[in-house]
Amino acid sequence: MEAIRHISEEARNVLSALRTGPPDIAFGPLVQNFVNLRLDIKKECNTQFSAEISPCSTRRSSNGVKLNVSFSQPFLEVIQDPRAAGPLTLVAIRSLHCLLQRHSILLSSDPIGSSKSSGRYTEMNILMQSILACRFEQTDVGNDEAVEMAIADIIALIISLDHSREMSAKIVMEGFNTVFVTRNTFVHSPALCYHFEEVLGVFCTEVFGGIDFVARNNRDFNETQENEIKESNEGINLGLAGDKALQGVKSCEFILDFLVSQLLHTPMDVEGVIASALHDATRILCLKLIRASLRMAWELSTLSDGKSAAISKPKIDYVPQQYKDPILNIIKDDLCLSLLMVGQGIWAYQDPSSDAIPGMISMSVLSEICSTLSTMWSLGTNSSANSRCLREVLVVQFEAFFTGFYQRALSLLRRLPVPTDTLEYNANQIFDAEVEIILESLVDILHLHCYGSDENVVGSLETMFVTYDCNVIRSDVAAGLVTELSRCCGGYLDASGILLEVEQLAGFSRENSGTGSTSEPMKPLLATPRMAPSKSFLSSSSQSKEGDAAMRHVPAHLRELCAEALMSIMESLFVVSNASDSLDDAEGKSANSESVAAANENLSNFRTLEVAKQKKCLLREACQIFNQKSSRAFDFLLNHGILKDSVTPVEIATFLRNGIVLGLNKASIGEYLGTKGKSPVAGKSPPDWERDWFHIETLMHFCKSFHFRDQSLLDCLRMFLASFRLPGEAQQIDRILQAFAESCQCEESQNGIFSPDVKKASDAAYLLSFSIIMLNTDLHNDNIRADRKMKKEDFVKNNTDYGSDITDPGFAFPPEYLIGIYESIQYEQIRTVGEGADGVMTFERWKDVMRNESGRSPAAASSSNEMKRLVSENMWVLILSAVQGFWSVPSEQYAVRYVNNRSGMLGSQGSRLGVDLSVALLNGAKKIARLDIFQDLFTRLCFCTGLVGEYSYDAVERTSAFVESVERQSALVVVIKTAIDNGDLIGFEGWKCVWSIMFELRDLKLLSRALLVERDPDLLRPDTRRDWEMRLVKECYEATGSSNCHNANDKRRGGFLGSLIFGSPITSSPQRNKSESSKSPSQRDGPLLALSDHGKEELVLWNDYAPSDEEEETELEENGFGDNEAHDRSLGLEFEKLLVKESQSSIHQGPVTGLETFEDTRVYQVSPRARVRRRLAQLCDFSLVLSETRFLDLESLNVLLRALVKIIAGTSVQDERRLIPVPLSPGSEAVAEVWLCEITLKNRDRLGKLWKTILKEHYHTRLACTTEETASDPIVVKIPGKEKCLTSLLRICHHSVHRKDVNNEILKGLDVLCTDRCEVTLSSASNLNFYKHLSEGLWRICRDVDGLRLIDKEGWDGLLSLIQYCASKGDKLITRDGEKAGTLLDDDPALQVFRCLHLMLRSNELRDAVPFRIVSCIRTLVLGGELNNCPKLSIAGLDLLSLLHARLQTVISQSLEKNERKDILCWAKYWLSIMEGMAEASNSRYPSTRQHSIAMFTDSLVDRHGQDIPINELCLIISNVCVPMAGDRLHELIENRRNFQFDHEEVMIELELCISAIFKPFLHYLKRLTSSPDDFIKTWISILDVLARLLCQEYSTADNSDNHPLKSFLNTTKQHLTEHLRNAIMILISKGIIVFDSTQRSCIQGAGEDISIITWNAIENISYVKPYINEWKQSGENIER
Repeated sequence: MEAIRHISEEARNVLSALRTGPPDIAFGPLVQNFVNLRLDIKKECNTQFSAEISPCSTRRSSNGVKLNVSFSQPFLEVIQDPRAAGPLTLVAIRSLHCLLQRHSILLSSDPIGSSKSSGRYTEMNILMQSILACRFEQTDVGNDEAVEMAIADIIALIISLDHSREMSAKIVMEGFNTVFVTRNTFVHSPALCYHFEEVLGVFCTEVFGGIDFVARNNRDFNETQENEIKESNEGINLGLAGDKALQGVKSCEFILDFLVSQLLHTPMDVEGVIASALHDATRILCLKLIRASLRMAWELSTLSDGKSAAISKPKIDYVPQQYKDPILNIIKDDLCLSLLMVGQGIWAYQDPSSDAIPGMISMSVLSEICSTLSTMWSLGTNSSANSRCLREVLVVQFEAFFTGFYQRALSLLRRLPVPTDTLEYNANQIFDAEVEIILESLVDILHLHCYGSDENVVGSLETMFVTYDCNVIRSDVAAGLVTELSRCCGGYLDASGILLEVEQLAGFSRENSGTGSTSEPMKPLLATPRMAPSKSFLSSSSQSKEGDAAMRHVPAHLRELCAEALMSIMESLFVVSNASDSLDDAEGKSANSESVAAANENLSNFRTLEVAKQKKCLLREACQIFNQKSSRAFDFLLNHGILKDSVTPVEIATFLRNGIVLGLNKASIGEYLGTKGKSPVAGKSPPDWERDWFHIETLMHFCKSFHFRDQSLLDCLRMFLASFRLPGEAQQIDRILQAFAESCQCEESQNGIFSPDVKKASDAAYLLSFSIIMLNTDLHNDNIRADRKMKKEDFVKNNTDYGSDITDPGFAFPPEYLIGIYESIQYEQIRTVGEGADGVMTFERWKDVMRNESGRSPAAASSSNEMKRLVSENMWVLILSAVQGFWSVPSEQYAVRYVNNRSGMLGSQGSRLGVDLSVALLNGAKKIARLDIFQDLFTRLCFCTGLVGEYSYDAVERTSAFVESVERQSALVVVIKTAIDNGDLIGFEGWKCVWSIMFELRDLKLLSRALLVERDPDLLRPDTRRDWEMRLVKECYEATGSSNCHNANDKRRGGFLGSLIFGSPITSSPQRNKSESSKSPSQRDGPLLALSDHGKEELVLWNDYAPSDEEEETELEENGFGDNEAHDRSLGLEFEKLLVKESQSSIHQGPVTGLETFEDTRVYQVSPRARVRRRLAQLCDFSLVLSETRFLDLESLNVLLRALVKIIAGTSVQDERRLIPVPLSPGSEAVAEVWLCEITLKNRDRLGKLWKTILKEHYHTRLACTTEETASDPIVVKIPGKEKCLTSLLRICHHSVHRKDVNNEILKGLDVLCTDRCEVTLSSASNLNFYKHLSEGLWRICRDVDGLRLIDKEGWDGLLSLIQYCASKGDKLITRDGEKAGTLLDDDPALQVFRCLHLMLRSNELRDAVPFRIVSCIRTLVLGGELNNCPKLSIAGLDLLSLLHARLQTVISQSLEKNERKDILCWAKYWLSIMEGMAEASNSRYPSTRQHSIAMFTDSLVDRHGQDIPINELCLIISNVCVPMAGDRLHELIENRRNFQFDHEEVMIELELCISAIFKPFLHYLKRLTSSPDDFIKTWISILDVLARLLCQEYSTADNSDNHPLKSFLNTTKQHLTEHLRNAIMILISKGIIVFDSTQRSCIQGAGEDISIITWNAIENISYVKPYINEWKQSGENIER
């Protein structure tokens, strides 16, 4: 009832409007029809009320009535009547629209109501046709526009109500075209256009919605599955449903074809700006509608659940795939070709040699094209597994897009010349804007259109790599895109990693320092599947091959987009999939088994891809070889198994056909195809591929590989010649065209233009093809004048009839046919263009590509880590090339150096992008666990700093190059940050590069002062250190021969001395004479030290700082990194922000006025070097390189230290192709030793293992150098390193002495400092030695008393050996006659040794620990005091011996109590050594020392503990040491041989001491001596011999007076000796040892001799004593009585 009422109301509204019209309308049939309609409605309502009311549909909001012609006819008649004015027509349309919208009038196709009649289509079609046939009288523009809008709205409503697709496809297309044309008519009104575009969008949404254009299974969909789907549609008549769906598919086909045709359609009147804008607007609309249609067809129809909120109607019935193929063909052929051809228009003027359609396109059109491509790439990626992505259907098409559109745009971008006028500048600006749009689209494709879950993301690049790069018949799309992006960033590698030509850029000069000609191409080194950079062509000219004009730089904002694209690649590529943990329950086990199966499948796919990629790499290399010589290429393919032993022409033809995308030169292909080959010759058997028959068959198979059917001869020829370049020789062209004519099945043979005879048709095709080639050359050769070019009439005349042998009667070529060929050649030249990025897509090439659409990818792209590793392996070198481009790193393979590349702050963008890319690349390699890539990448990044390998320039130029290049500084930041954070990953070569960089920074004085200090205090005092360094500088200065320079102009102001005076070196080093440098020191008249180009030999001070950089060390200013956003910034952004802040602060400082004070000047006038040093310190803490080693595992720490040791020893670092020596300055060598020690001390818990593996060998090798090594090189350059090596060893000993696990092993190594070989090293420089270093180090070691208690014999041996060595190396005091010796300095080596020995002997903790080998150390100390004119030191050493003697006596007594005979004998030997040491000092030149020695010796010998010494040892020391010592000393006093000033008092004291030393021990131990008669006799005889020698001494002087001092002294001496002799004899007589009567015998009998006889005989021989013999005997008798 509601529907009837609504119809009646709308009829009344229209009727009221009609009555206001003109008379013919107000009283005409139109009004009468509505009157009748209202009457019919009332009558129908009264009689058949219940029958006319339809039940309410669940999908409708109101009741509906079946469509009745009597009800709708009045409305349609008003709409179609041309007499009705616009307002009347508008009312009728709106009323009908309202009735349809509220479902008051229902379409016959609606499922509500009675059963369908046979005329149901007619009813719906009549309604649409009536609307489309709308005619009205145009009276007012506003009303007319409103009518048009209403018509569009009702058409859209009817389409949306056609749920069952019953409307005819032609009518749907007519409605779409009506709205489309109306939109173009009212294009001047934006509001109307917008409304019509919305209506067109509804059309596409409703028509394309719910249609599945692809099979429900990814690859396998057969008829059985199709039937199953059909049978599942229960309750539906499959025949009728198929017809309905077919109409929907047809509608899609018509609309899509119409939209695509509008893209290439160019109206004839598109001349002005307005017309061009209107045409662009049409293109934009078509592209938007196409994109919306495709999105509806793919995304919403392939949802896994079949539902979508955006679709208001259910999915239509299934349509077999063959009915949808035309739509797919439109997409694959027409749409893709249109997009590509229109898109290529952007470089029609940038590349005049291209065949692109001329005419620039607007930015909006280009943006819509890019959006459409991006949409097509992403369609279906989020669908279920039962649906295919559109990209899988458009494999060949996307290959053309990526190579011919994206890569081509990037290629042209980087090759644009520098504009010379305004027009070129504006053209470049337009092209830059267009490329910006393309790049943004590429970024979206690479980043936004990845599919998969968060943990299993499959990136676009991975899909490209699997689909194209791992397919031997496809281009390297992924590598190609990355290559072009990298080259736009400044890279220089192609897709295979082969080095490309360096293009001449504006503002740069090229310097070729290589030798020989470089104009010939080098052979690529890509012999393995992995990409290896190789040499390539480099023009010897300074101009690029693009012409005389230099290439411009890629604009900054486009470089930014290129970097963003590369970052997008890495973000998706380096997302590592995580394997789920296994569960214990059954469900978990099932899932685990499924994951294992999936992993196995991924691994299988990975192996397949890896093999395919390896094969493709080999084929690519074979193509490069083929371009040079074909036969070698086939040998290469045979050797690598690509071709079998029996090579067939089909295989070679396939290689030539598919090898274009792999790098085959089209000219080389044509040359091979045209070659005749070798005829058979007796005795010779060339390979098959060089035979004539093989060439013929290869050419035939090559021609047959083209699909020429259903094409004209000219199109076939264009397609044929697009795949290779014709050779220049006529015979070769003849053979190729003959084969082409025989295989060409063109449409001329089918439509009767050619003869039915196959042979004649082939000959005619051959002649016409040859004629076309000649015509093409004639018309497009600039060397032929216009009046001499072939005319159209001549061409027709020459080719109409070829004679009866070829042209049959009635088969002469029609003139219009030949004229068409002529005009086609005249308009479009036949030209062989490049492929992909090197050319443009032509219609002929597109046909060939589409007809050869085949070859799927070997495996589907997956997110497995193995797959990502494979992709990364092939991409990282290319991305690194971009990083090097951002950092302006020149190509080392070319030996090219940008001499003027001083970027300064202008390189901030390149620095930031290079940093971010390199960090992302490093992190990615780390994520995918490719340690080899990570280490190789890190090593190459080290070379980007410019601090490794560039040693052919002096320090001034090297410093300037680094300070003025922020790119190099940013590379350094990345390297240091990576070394700190990933020290366990960079490997041996990486650490060598890091250390090389650090030492180069030190040589350039760019390191912070904090790194040039030692953790421990210096072993030398400040004044001693200053004096030592000045002497070192002087030695070096003299070694360079600078003191011998007579020409003031040749003197160097740079180097170490110039640095001390002037600050930074200010002049370049003079050129060294290599012939002079090669001579030995003995042959060279000039300097002793040969200086190299880098001048590092002069840098001898390890902690040297340039005086010009001695700014005050202030706290680093806040750089803004402490805010909340700092942690979110990338490292590159932090670097750029710091540069910006520095630049702003320099501006705010203002100009220099000259009125500033010294203090003010130091605040803001900072040298460039100091500024860079401060900048680097804020970005990376270099000290962490040393301190973070604590967190490395032992293996990584060993690698780090081994690299440092190698650098110290002299090694090379490996770059991409060669070894580069790393020279170390003497100062850096010293720093290396310091850092080695610092790292070791920071890892003291692992010191034992480090010492055994690395440190022991290093220190022993470095310190134990041979005399030959020292003689071959000037020792002065070795001193700084040796000094720090020595001090480092001492520091390690100091810190390890208390570590029981390692102290003995390390201390044992100190003996290397005491060898004769090391003596040469330490003493060869006359003014320099290390004795004070050694002694101070010893003192620090010995101060650790608790640690000394833990060492055993080996440790003590090493320590005491060094102590003994240093004991004799004290400073020699200068004395004069009559003056006393001075005092030793506090740091004197001998004094330090005394302190060590004194501490050892006085310490209670070491009482039982110090070995008695210390005696030799003390004896050496005593001797050192004598040699160095320091008697006090000798006396102090004697005191130490006395102290040791006292301690030894206690030990001997303890052993005697325990009756340990063996120990007593052992201690007796040590006791003897002590006594000998005391006796040695008696020969001193100083009386005090002699007196102290003799007195101490005597007292020690007669000490009570001497009773415990075995008698034989006691007799031995008295007879062999004590008596001879005293006798020699007395003899020297008497002789006065040393010319000492005679001091009577001192001499008399010494006389008494010597006489006492002779007799006091003898008499003291007389009782013990007599217990051993033989020993006693020997001892007594030795005394008598000494006395006889002394008492028989006589002096003969010129002065014979008795008052002469010497004579008086002699008499006194004899008196004393005689007195002591008498007392000794009296004692012996009293003991019964000596008797004076010959008849008696002594109690002591020797070996056959009597002691009395021996004694008296000896005395009688002494003339001075002879007078006293009788008196002594008499006294002896009295004693006996």
